[in-house]
Amino acid sequence: MIPPDEMTPRERMDAFKKGLPIDRIPCAPMVGEHVTRIIGVPVSAYLHSVDLMVEAQVQAFRYYGYDGVGLGPGHHGLAEALGARLHYPDDDRPQVIVPAISDYSQLDDLQPVEVDRNERLSRYLQALERIRDRIGDQVKVSTGVGGPFTAAAFVRGTDDFLKDLRRNPEKVHDLMRLTTASILNYMDAAYNKGFSCSLGDPMASSTVISPSHFRQFVKPYLMQIVTWSVQKTGSAPSLHICGDTVPIWADMAETGVSSISVDNQVDLESIKNAIGDQVVLKGNVDPVAVMLHGTPDEVRRAGRNCIKQAGDSPGGFVLSSGCTLALNTPRGNVQALMDAARMYGRKM
Repeated sequence: MIPPDEMTPRERMDAFKKGLPIDRIPCAPMVGEHVTRIIGVPVSAYLHSVDLMVEAQVQAFRYYGYDGVGLGPGHHGLAEALGARLHYPDDDRPQVIVPAISDYSQLDDLQPVEVDRNERLSRYLQALERIRDRIGDQVKVSTGVGGPFTAAAFVRGTDDFLKDLRRNPEKVHDLMRLTTASILNYMDAAYNKGFSCSLGDPMASSTVISPSHFRQFVKPYLMQIVTWSVQKTGSAPSLHICGDTVPIWADMAETGVSSISVDNQVDLESIKNAIGDQVVLKGNVDPVAVMLHGTPDEVRRAGRNCIKQAGDSPGGFVLSSGCTLALNTPRGNVQALMDAARMYGRKM
């Protein structure tokens, strides 16, 4: 028998952040556009409609009861706002097909994103307000945006951008200043409407760049964002970086982010022992092998193992998927992850 919740998600997360007792460990899978499967609409239609965004997010929360609802422009949104061209498949996530700049001489023509003048970014904020109106009394509603390094890669074109780290580092910093300023503009617009913001910077992974390049090109800008956020709101954003992050765990913690979400390839007990006393940890059930292709029993076992490894982390722990769920992740598997938190994460 699965124990019933004794707190609403909002009550639970409010207490969790204050270090007060909670009924169970929080659980917040990275659902992304999987919510479209709850109301049966194509991804492209969802991304272009405030009404569909609102309905999908509300119904998905009511179906699963997870501990946070998030909606935002994600990894591609700022690059698109800065001039990159995206391809929107009918029923899949968008991809950059033409970068915003092919040469750094074009960088002078770009200015930080003005959110209120950008239809797509404004659309997310409109949807967030309507979602909060409907379920904000039960769950915290927040937004998320791609990190500065990932946004820069999509503005420039990933292959060229990664080459530029060695051949044109000063221009890379110029572009990083632009994407950082754009992120701060989006965060400011979100915060002014009462929404906190998380960061996802997958291109900053040690799978993609060296730790020295992380320290040179990523860490200073993440620290700038965190400093701004703390000064503006009193709290820091959370951070997710995919892939191998072992060599940069200390650096990630030193940025001052409030929580760190890690890929399924990361050993939770190891990161708990390394930096668990400095930040909240979040993760990290395999989104493909387990969440997409596994059985509910396998999901529950994986969730239980995550809780066993990191449920006692000094800074706190949130059970989640290791990365964004595949669109067609079985509903029963997402529910099984929630069940794992209720069955094995009591009275943390």
